[in-house]
Amino acid sequence: MNVNIPLFTVVACVFAGLDTAAAQEAPPVDTYVIVRTATDQGAYHYAQVYQQRGKWIFPDAGYIDFNKFNEYREAWIGAGGVLFATTHLSVIGEGHITKAFGAASGGALYLQPWFLVAYNLTRRLGGQAVYFPYLPLNDAGRVQHVLERAKLEYDFGRLKVGGGYSGYRFGNGDWNSKPFITATIKAGSVGALELWLQQLPGHRVTVQVRYAKTVRQAR
Repeated sequence: MNVNIPLFTVVACVFAGLDTAAAQEAPPVDTYVIVRTATDQGAYHYAQVYQQRGKWIFPDAGYIDFNKFNEYREAWIGAGGVLFATTHLSVIGEGHITKAFGAASGGALYLQPWFLVAYNLTRRLGGQAVYFPYLPLNDAGRVQHVLERAKLEYDFGRLKVGGGYSGYRFGNGDWNSKPFITATIKAGSVGALELWLQQLPGHRVTVQVRYAKTVRQAR
């Protein structure tokens, strides 16, 4: 028995199959929301949203000010991905374009390479290190180096505790050290709340509050 199937029907079925396969192969989209602030000794306001699709991160957008909104604040946009990943070590790299605003900013524009190294020494012991420089793209900018965090934590389940170090250098100035101890409450789908007790230059102390939440969207 001969069965005649119109050509357009065959083509439609092929494309439908390809679309289904692509949908099955597409990685889920993870959206990360991060909000941070600190007490008046080292006050700042920080917000960041980025999305990760498999090994790729795009877009990554954020904002920070240092409790003086009209004087100086920054916003950035960037993208990147996972450069290296094993059971115990992973490295993420991104490139940001960062723009400064406010009366004290001079309209500075920066290229900001951004790197995160995550390490898991055991099932419960691990941490992260984050470093990024400010590389000026105009005359208003100054070279800066930021070790945002290098920490080691022990995971008790719902609670992580640990300690670490952060530091900052502006131009040719001195390196400013800011060690800290940290505790993180993990609240499942609600997110994670992290508290830092941090020592600042000049024998000052600040408390940072850091909130992070991840939303997964299946594709």
